[in-house]
Amino acid sequence: MATAPPEPDERGETPDYFDILGVDRAFTQSSDELKSKYKRLMIEFHPDRHALSAEEEKVHNASMATNVTRAYGVIGDPLSRALHLLELRGAAIEESDSSIIDNNLLTEIMEVREEIEDASSDNELRALLLTCHERQSKLYEKLVSAFREERIEDAKSDTAKLQYWNRVEETIKEKISSIR
Repeated sequence: MATAPPEPDERGETPDYFDILGVDRAFTQSSDELKSKYKRLMIEFHPDRHALSAEEEKVHNASMATNVTRAYGVIGDPLSRALHLLELRGAAIEESDSSIIDNNLLTEIMEVREEIEDASSDNELRALLLTCHERQSKLYEKLVSAFREERIEDAKSDTAKLQYWNRVEETIKEKISSIR
């Protein structure tokens, strides 16, 4: 899933995608519950179900279906979910927040990127991908407790780190595809 920032509504405010889906505003989410709520809401707002409704209601339901789809995409992806939670708490990650990333991480990311560049086989890349997934899993665990305990600065830092590791994952997957 792509990691796009939440779309502001017509008032320029960020919608609460947790509220739209009817789930708790928490980092930990059940994928089965999310899928179930998404399907139920899409059935409720599907255009075919409202074909004989007034035009205003059709427009409203189409808008709701779009919001439900967007909410499912954001809440269904751990990085997007973390970014959304931070934004809802007034702690969105800004481009100028360079102080939340330490130099050790930047060095590690640079070294991994060099290994990716030097890799010449799927096996080498898959080993790097495994390492990347391990880093992401550890960050997910840290984010669960940081959000649960309301340690927003820790959540912000770990979310920024997760952004780096997600980019590394994308780079590895692109290179695996190009080797084939």
